Amino acid sequence: MAQTQQQESLPATVSATAAAVTLVFVAGEQEVLTGSAQLIRAAIDDQSQVPGLQGRLWGLAQGVSRSILRRVRTLATGAMQVASRNGDVTAVREIQALQRATEDFIASPVSRIPSHHAQSSAAIANDLTDSLASAAHRITRFADDAYRAATVNGTLVGINPARDIIRDATARATLAEAQAQAWRQLTSRGITGFTDSAGRQWNLSSYVEMAVRTATQRAYNASHKARMEAAGITLFTPSTTGRPCKLCAPWEGKVLSDQGEADVVQDGHRFRISATVEEAMAAGLFHPNCEHTLTAFFPGVTVLRTTEWTDRDEQAFKDTQRQRTLERAIRGAKQAQASALTDLDRARAARRVRELQTRMRNHLARTGLNRRSRREQLDLGNK
Repeated sequence: MAQTQQQESLPATVSATAAAVTLVFVAGEQEVLTGSAQLIRAAIDDQSQVPGLQGRLWGLAQGVSRSILRRVRTLATGAMQVASRNGDVTAVREIQALQRATEDFIASPVSRIPSHHAQSSAAIANDLTDSLASAAHRITRFADDAYRAATVNGTLVGINPARDIIRDATARATLAEAQAQAWRQLTSRGITGFTDSAGRQWNLSSYVEMAVRTATQRAYNASHKARMEAAGITLFTPSTTGRPCKLCAPWEGKVLSDQGEADVVQDGHRFRISATVEEAMAAGLFHPNCEHTLTAFFPGVTVLRTTEWTDRDEQAFKDTQRQRTLERAIRGAKQAQASALTDLDRARAARRVRELQTRMRNHLARTGLNRRSRREQLDLGNK
């Protein structure tokens, strides 16, 4: 009996676990950004608080960083265990479905041995722990960024004793605007300074979300593949998510195996093995934030569904990326609003939020895409 190739992404429980880890960092970032704004506003209102401002900013950032660091290993290990366990459970269900679909497949008794989730996910958890620890340490550097953005040539406009030498009102207005612009740019970007292996730049929340989602996918697929192989299954195919990118689309409907590229005849069925899983990954499959998973391929049972990347797909992909760009811009404007140093800056940021939201509505109306409002929230909707 033919079995259509599965269309699925990572299970909701895995995605929810990744979101919970991301939320810890998002909340920390918000605490540092809004807390820094409060300290700077206090110094603007009270000249006596100026001398120790940089130290208080550093203390705030260090406190948040240390709080997150204490939780990093537990967060990483827990997330990887959930992903690994889900990969194993999904594999068991697929094995059972294959046994029902064909009398020719009998799973190896080894497949019934309980899986060691902690062992299979330990290495991935260690890698993620290192990435998250690096992200937590980067938070402390925001104190210097904040102090530089809040001052102009070392002068906190309006309160520093050096202000007395600025007698020209226009000059003072220019300094104040330079300070405000620097602060708006800093807070709208969030905590930055993260570069992935491909050289891409990320801010804190986006980097952590990418790192956790990528690691959970690795743990899920590794556990899933190990259980399948224990059952005697050595042929795999990527799931069809219904929303691939041009890196993944070429691999949908393709057969992967550790033996590598080859034309094969098995049980009277002819098919082609396109690559090993590792080769497909090197070519772009399972890229950061990828939602694909591996599923079993059984000759004569699995009906493969190939995906051709068309000009229409390319345009749809660009439209989706534009939506992501607008989501990030809206979050940045909301953060600038929450961290504004003056009522005027807060009003400007609020107007910027409304302008971007109008652009988003127009973009969605033109493309037919669905709005993901949670992606426009400061906590990415992970409450």
